[in-house]
Amino acid sequence: MERFGPTRRGGPVFRWLGEPLAIDLANTVMVVGDGGSVDLLGDRSDLRRWLDGERKHLGDYGFAVAHLDEIRELRDAVRALLEASAQGRALPRAALERVNAASAAAPVARQLEAGPEGEPQAVERDAGGDRMAALRGKLARSTIALLAGPERQRLRICEAPSCGMFFLQASGRRWCCAACGNRARVARHYRRTRAVRAAA
Repeated sequence: MERFGPTRRGGPVFRWLGEPLAIDLANTVMVVGDGGSVDLLGDRSDLRRWLDGERKHLGDYGFAVAHLDEIRELRDAVRALLEASAQGRALPRAALERVNAASAAAPVARQLEAGPEGEPQAVERDAGGDRMAALRGKLARSTIALLAGPERQRLRICEAPSCGMFFLQASGRRWCCAACGNRARVARHYRRTRAVRAAA
């Protein structure tokens, strides 16, 4: 299955959603060509589609389409942190401060609820106040949980040409999806064939 739907006429279709929320947010930038990129949150309609796709994780935050610039600013900070972590570099201070500030500005209440089998479970609920702050807080806390938890060791950047998507590695996988793996193998074969011809 293709990871991207059309990026024109109707905007992007976010088929890859399903990683932790922080990764889903960071992956709204698509790497193309020689280091260029396409912002898949290019306008409010793109953001609406992304929010609809994340409704299971976020709930109804449709009002946030009016805050596109705020979401993109936080997204850029999240991307910077994930990229630094995946590459084994120090976390950039400005991005760290932005994510921490977003988390601190969103009050949450830890609540006790009955789970699916009736067993008690702890859940975090928004504690009222600014709903936009609550959304930024959820996005920030997903980033914090990812980078401070055991899954950080599995965080990778796809090695396929013109991808650069973040994913959690399983079973030694080097690419975010089968399509990217195929593209990487084709590109490697092409380079080898060209080198052999050049040597001849």
